[in-house]
Amino acid sequence: MDSTPEQMSSRTAAAWTVALAGLGAVTGFVWDGPFLAVACALSLGGGAAMGTVLSRRRMIATIREGQGKAAALGYADGVADMVVLEISAYRTAVFPLSGPLAVDPAERLARRKAAYRLTAAEGLPHHVREAAAAALEAIDDARERDTQSAIEDLMKAVQEQRRGT
Repeated sequence: MDSTPEQMSSRTAAAWTVALAGLGAVTGFVWDGPFLAVACALSLGGGAAMGTVLSRRRMIATIREGQGKAAALGYADGVADMVVLEISAYRTAVFPLSGPLAVDPAERLARRKAAYRLTAAEGLPHHVREAAAAALEAIDDARERDTQSAIEDLMKAVQEQRRGT
């Protein structure tokens, strides 16, 4: 099923027209019989069709605006999640559990570049970017305790971003 704003508008218009025409037919038939049923169905159905045609442009604009906002929020949430993953991977490369010589310096450098590149991505909210920068600074300075609290702050910032606060 197509979900473009134009298709959604057409389906909404058709649904309102049919529903109001049916309501008019039932009301007219109850009041005075088949002639009034047809007259009420045509007038209510026609009014519904006219109203939806006249409001179509505004409806489509509202739908497109909502889609744009949703896409921007989804992109920001996705980038923020990836920043947390990349910084965590960089942290693991800098502070490996099996000792400081367990990770190749080239891999450590590659993870650092990836984390910095993602932190600089467009669409990342400012407060998440600041928290990511603090975490990267703590990792670069090899302060393991500060790194843990900075990553926790980063995850809190991402959660706040997701909630919209």
